[in-house]
Amino acid sequence: MIKNFIKGLLFGSVLGGGLGLLFAPRSGNDTRRKLSLSLEEATRTQEDLNRSLKRFTNSAKETQTLITKMIPELMTGLQKDIEAFQFQAEPRIKRIQKQAEVLNEHIAQLETAKKHE
Repeated sequence: MIKNFIKGLLFGSVLGGGLGLLFAPRSGNDTRRKLSLSLEEATRTQEDLNRSLKRFTNSAKETQTLITKMIPELMTGLQKDIEAFQFQAEPRIKRIQKQAEVLNEHIAQLETAKKHE
């Protein structure tokens, strides 16, 4: 995508320069000077883009390396957290189930008492 942008930028610069030569009301020296400045600016822009692309590529590689190192540690930590949660949750679930059984017994007793009334 960046390569296409750079190609388009260069093509546009050349095309613009050529059209400028054809339709310019300036003298030849002025036109050449302006064309030279435009080409220098396009060259600087391309160099800036290349430096930016190189920095971006290096940053992406560093990020990938960091993520590759962090994922196993993250997975180990998550596994430990899940195991700890399960260990803590099991007794609570059993207590809740016992309380639900007691409530169901009370409801059954109340329904039986209502039927006998």
